[in-house]
Amino acid sequence: MHNTAESSTFPEETSFEDLKNYDWEQLQERYLDLMEKHGETEEQLQAQISDLLEIFAAWSRVTVVRDETRAFKRFKTQIEHVQNSEDTLEQKRKHYVAVVKAFESALALLNGRLKH
Repeated sequence: MHNTAESSTFPEETSFEDLKNYDWEQLQERYLDLMEKHGETEEQLQAQISDLLEIFAAWSRVTVVRDETRAFKRFKTQIEHVQNSEDTLEQKRKHYVAVVKAFESALALLNGRLKH
């Protein structure tokens, strides 16, 4: 009855006799063949996923290195800015000290002239 390879499902009304005469070994072979094919497909997918994960890991490492390089450059720029600001501030301090000394000298001269 349903002993052919073409039959993939049972008809709606299956009798006990139909089940008794069904080629169960063929069904088992088909099942094992399909499971083997699915297993091969799964292995291929796992290999593809593994390859993609390797690519992602490499991309991630490159991104981290690039970000670290950029962060280091920013840090160096900030250090240079702070050093320049400190140098400028020191120059201004020296200038103001010189101006104050000049005023003090001028006042001392004026005080000296006024006393004579």
